[in-house]
Amino acid sequence: MSTSNNGDALSLIELFPQDEDWSLQTMRLLSQVAVGGADLFECARTAGRIGTETTDPEVWEREWTRTATDVAAEGNAALERGEHTTARRAFHRSMSYWRHSEFFLDSFDPRRTVAYMEGTKNFKKAAELSGGLIEPIAVPFEGKEMEGYIVRPDNSGEARPTVLFLGGADSWAEELYSLGGTEFPARGMNVVMVDTPGRGSSLRFKEMYSRPDYEVPVAAILDFLEKRSDVDADRFGLAGVSFGGYYAPRAAAFEPRIKAVAAWCGTWSILTDFYEFYPPLQKQLQWLTGSKDDAEARAKLAEFTLDGIADKLKIPVYVMHGTADIIMDIKGADRFVEALTSDDVTVDIYDGAGSLHCSYDYMSVAGARLGDWFLHRI
Repeated sequence: MSTSNNGDALSLIELFPQDEDWSLQTMRLLSQVAVGGADLFECARTAGRIGTETTDPEVWEREWTRTATDVAAEGNAALERGEHTTARRAFHRSMSYWRHSEFFLDSFDPRRTVAYMEGTKNFKKAAELSGGLIEPIAVPFEGKEMEGYIVRPDNSGEARPTVLFLGGADSWAEELYSLGGTEFPARGMNVVMVDTPGRGSSLRFKEMYSRPDYEVPVAAILDFLEKRSDVDADRFGLAGVSFGGYYAPRAAAFEPRIKAVAAWCGTWSILTDFYEFYPPLQKQLQWLTGSKDDAEARAKLAEFTLDGIADKLKIPVYVMHGTADIIMDIKGADRFVEALTSDDVTVDIYDGAGSLHCSYDYMSVAGARLGDWFLHRI
């Protein structure tokens, strides 16, 4: 077991000193600048319009929607001129701003649907301009379909090792491309991002709610991928970010096709380490579990635990967590690591730079380490 400690100063950028959550979520957006998921100055100008005094979510939604709309218009204008690279980049950024705009709205606010439809539409436009490297897919599952993408390093058709990348409580499949997903194709691996139960289009339009037995939807995705000639079915990896730090280990414990698993945020109990630890996301967790109230959500989330699961993992396991994570309790990560019995366990606990939730402030390093770790194990 190895442990990494980074003593650099904590690097929270307080664009919104009046609201810690606003600043943290904007760090999430800024972390994607390096791979084109956002532009630093577009973000700074939007933050300037919002200001440092208001905490009104209506102002937040209005100004990020304005930026998302303006950037999409730039993309469409570039597309009409035949400037495909410029258009593709603009559509990627617009998607990110649309996702950001809806974050603090109530779960059933109709503007969330508008933001989701506009954002995913723009990502699909970017995919169409990717030269075939980003391909939309639809995975049959229990009479419905889970929508997502496979991203390849090239168009050679070569059977590649493939990492299934699972998002958390509020990420879109599309966002995962810029939230670490590009690291896998850059290293010769495919990455697959799918709206699994409780996420994205599966939650919003198909009433596919989250479930503790995540090996079931994961198995359906692997069944689908095995039939592709550009996927090496003997070299599957599984990674989960945020709430995905539960989904991925749980699925890997019961799915023998997974050769290595990473929890980008470790956890033990979603109820105590997430739902109770970070109340601002309780409404979101009620929504994604299909719960009508707090009591029902608590009853359902009590089943989302790695107790009796962690010690079943005999494959390589990678756990990343930050000491200043205010969203998922690091004590859950510690308990998960203590229960592991695998002979190959890597633990990166970031103290300082990288210590925020999902290491938003250290994305270029943390994402690269994740990609490199899989490169050596699948």
